[in-house]
Amino acid sequence: MSEASTSASAPRGIGSSVWKVAVVAVIGPFMTQLDSTVVNVSLSTISHTLDASIATAQWVVSGYLLAMALMLPLNGWFVDRIGAKRLYLICFSTFTLASILCGASRTMGELIAARVFQGLVGGVLAPMTQMMIARVAGKNMARVMGYTALPILLAPILGPVLAGTILARAAWSWLFYLNVPIGILGVVLAVLLLPRDTMSLQKRPFDFPGFVLISPGLVAFIYGLQNASHTEGQWVLLAGVVFLAGFLAHAVRKGSSALIDVTIFTQRTFSVAATTQFFANGLLFGRQLVVPLYL
Repeated sequence: MSEASTSASAPRGIGSSVWKVAVVAVIGPFMTQLDSTVVNVSLSTISHTLDASIATAQWVVSGYLLAMALMLPLNGWFVDRIGAKRLYLICFSTFTLASILCGASRTMGELIAARVFQGLVGGVLAPMTQMMIARVAGKNMARVMGYTALPILLAPILGPVLAGTILARAAWSWLFYLNVPIGILGVVLAVLLLPRDTMSLQKRPFDFPGFVLISPGLVAFIYGLQNASHTEGQWVLLAGVVFLAGFLAHAVRKGSSALIDVTIFTQRTFSVAATTQFFANGLLFGRQLVVPLYL
């Protein structure tokens, strides 16, 4: 009886342990994606309360996204050095702390600094879902990711709606304090449900030249796209392209010892999925960076 009900409630062939990891792993990226848009509709309120211009307040959004881009390439190296579960717990706890600092800010400078700090942590936390699910799902990874991708994709869309609801009843600080109970829940579930890191940690050396090329390159590329209508933004965009091209040449020479192993793009399924996600995120986050200018 119990076996029948279990098989009926979950897709066939995927164990309950996989779904436990999937549920916990999704909470972190969901929270980071939600925070990327939750302040968009509140920039005018925040700028008025903290006595700052809209142009300055826009860095509450831009600083967060650029900080995330800076840290994204470091995720794999951190996992190898620290372990997936330990890194997830550290990042989740720190992201929750950063949310408290955002809500407690009393000047625009403090808020922007707290958001940059939050983005730095979120940049490591965001890509961990795929990695953690890949380790436990095996051949069922595509099916599991199909289910877990939905809440992550919905998070940036829910952000403005949720922000409007909160601002109608409470101060803007609660846009960030909302993360506290979610963060506590996520940490508790991660402690209880995530498997221990059984794989031996890899002490591979840090690819510093690769980091110097790809992380600033990503930041410059995103910032340049955001400001492509200005001459300054066009030069920054060009610099970003040059840096990223330099990293590609560097990574091809380094192979698997590079900060990011670009040979995985030779797999058709992965390259198609990555390209699709790139354009989807470009449409979504490009709109998010432009909308605050008109508030």
